[in-house]
Amino acid sequence: MTVLFSICGALNANILAPARLYFAQARDGLFFRRFGAIHPRFETPAFALLVQGVWASALVVSGSFETLMSYSMFGAWIFYGLAVLAVPVLRRKHPEWPRPYRMWGYPVTPLAFTAVSFWLVGSSIAAAPAPSLWGLLLIATGVPMYFVWRRR
Repeated sequence: MTVLFSICGALNANILAPARLYFAQARDGLFFRRFGAIHPRFETPAFALLVQGVWASALVVSGSFETLMSYSMFGAWIFYGLAVLAVPVLRRKHPEWPRPYRMWGYPVTPLAFTAVSFWLVGSSIAAAPAPSLWGLLLIATGVPMYFVWRRR
């Protein structure tokens, strides 16, 4: 029963969190303005949440759970590794910035995490090349879209 509650909580976070990304992108002018709208009564990004709910529902009925997990976790680990790698890069690039939190084991800890993340990505490519390449292609489509929206 505890595992079921944990899964529901994780699904809730994985469905609701991306809507906040659309919202933030729209507020920064990098996505459709409608996604940045706030519901007048509930003060939530209602349109972004609605679209994310429709998208999540479409994904659920479109394929197998294993395929969806292959695509999403492959992409997630790429960005987990890049986000953690940004810590030592930014600390070296901007030593004057405040450091309100000291990371235990720095710089070994973030570099080890990054290495493991990229190892997982590499092993995914080796074990399941087709879904991994489709995942990379999907991620790569975001690069030109970023530049299109940035130009606007």
